[in-house]
Amino acid sequence: MLELKKIITVKKLFLLLGFFLLYFLLVLKPHVMVYAGSWQMEAGLAEEIVSQYGLALLPEEFEQLKGQKPLYEAGKTDIFIEQNPEYAALQVHSLKELMNLMGGRVLSLEEENRLWFQLYKGVSSEVVTADMERLILFDIWDYYIESYEQAVRGESQYENLTPQALKRVEERNKKEVYSPLPGNVTTYNFELLRYFAVFMMVSTTFFVMPYMVSENRSRMPALQYSFRKGRYYYQNRMAAVVITVLCIAAVECALYLYCAGIDRVFAFWNCALSGFASGFISWLPWTLGSYTVCVLLLMVLASVGLSLIVFVITNSLSSHVSAIAWQIPVAVFSCVYGGLVCFKAGEIDKPMLIAPAVGIGVFAVGILLALVQGRREKGKDAS
Repeated sequence: MLELKKIITVKKLFLLLGFFLLYFLLVLKPHVMVYAGSWQMEAGLAEEIVSQYGLALLPEEFEQLKGQKPLYEAGKTDIFIEQNPEYAALQVHSLKELMNLMGGRVLSLEEENRLWFQLYKGVSSEVVTADMERLILFDIWDYYIESYEQAVRGESQYENLTPQALKRVEERNKKEVYSPLPGNVTTYNFELLRYFAVFMMVSTTFFVMPYMVSENRSRMPALQYSFRKGRYYYQNRMAAVVITVLCIAAVECALYLYCAGIDRVFAFWNCALSGFASGFISWLPWTLGSYTVCVLLLMVLASVGLSLIVFVITNSLSSHVSAIAWQIPVAVFSCVYGGLVCFKAGEIDKPMLIAPAVGIGVFAVGILLALVQGRREKGKDAS
């Protein structure tokens, strides 16, 4: 307990909280969907499909769903565009055609602004916004229907897959393809996992380095090594480091789960990850929930391993400058592993074992180094 109090200090907790708030505002917030719009509309449609048809949209149910697609009726904005000669001169007869023209970037900014201002003047901005939202919903319906039809035909966006990967795609096409999991939920969940992995590994090692340096700068280790029992104190410090890392990781996992809840991940927690709308095919038959838990577990293992490596390295350092220098490669590894290797680690066009091998390997190296160092500490000369 005494060692935990040395590691988890109020000052460090406030520093970590401040760093997290800054990190959230600059990095995480864009990936937490708290606003309305097309993102929420797509997730809302998918959630309705899940509530009505369950976790798999089978072919006969898909035909029923197609019959539920609402019919598009021209709104006030479409009627105004159809009757306006300036839009007709551009071969634009509806709001959808206008949006496609704008998206093609064939008009100058001045021309685009003039067309928008003319719409707002002739119809009103409120009506245009409402018609645009209605149009987005119809586009989402079209996207879901098109994605389903392509997926069940066996079409895939992946190219140059290995024979093993192709075999896995065939297995996915038998069952998991029917999952209605929306692509925006998977994409933003992957982004959250990616950035939380970096934050977790950096923040957990942050607690270890100053603790060990402070211990080494005091006279306590020398006094402990004057007695045989004191040389076993290393185990207490190592246990305190592991408990600290697990506590910090647990809090950060809870923060991630809170953000994931806002992104509606739990609404599709049991849906197969490799669904027709997810835009993602995994190496294993994961659900969104099982994949998320696996990545979180790798994050925790890597954090424990890295922290133990830092614990061993800083065990003999009494300078904060030297310790910080050793922390630089740890931070670089955290960014590379959490930000790149773990990002969509289980996707079919990526090596299957690299992410788990590295995460488990770092954990194993940290445990091994700590145990070897522990044996050395026990054998130190009492003099």
